[in-house]
Amino acid sequence: MKTFIKLFSIVLLLSSHAKGDSRVILTRAGAAIETTIPGTFRSLESILPALFTLADQAADKSAEQEFVGGRKDHKDLIYYYRGVRVEANVVIVSFVKEAMPYFSGSASYDATVMKALTGTVLLYHPTAKKVQLEVDGKFWENTDA
Repeated sequence: MKTFIKLFSIVLLLSSHAKGDSRVILTRAGAAIETTIPGTFRSLESILPALFTLADQAADKSAEQEFVGGRKDHKDLIYYYRGVRVEANVVIVSFVKEAMPYFSGSASYDATVMKALTGTVLLYHPTAKKVQLEVDGKFWENTDA
């Protein structure tokens, strides 16, 4: 009986994690590509944290991602994420200032991060006219790269 219970628990655990995949945008050689990450996420509020934590588990193993383990000497981007909100047709994604290394690197690095972030937002909120970053309560745009 104990063996059956252990086996049933393992099957239940595995089935709870295999409910589906969610679409995200990552990049390959600088171009945006659509792929999936494990889990079912249906809103901006759930897909962005999932993107920042599960991008390295994307179905397309050739996809580039910089959210998990992407910056030397910095925590993963999820640690700096503060939330998302929609105002009119603008999606505002908020971070604390420690996230700045993710948004102020080289032009190719910034493109990898921003194409994935913007593309994923548009998958889940297709009527958005703009995706705006907010860092410590101030709107931010990279003018260096």
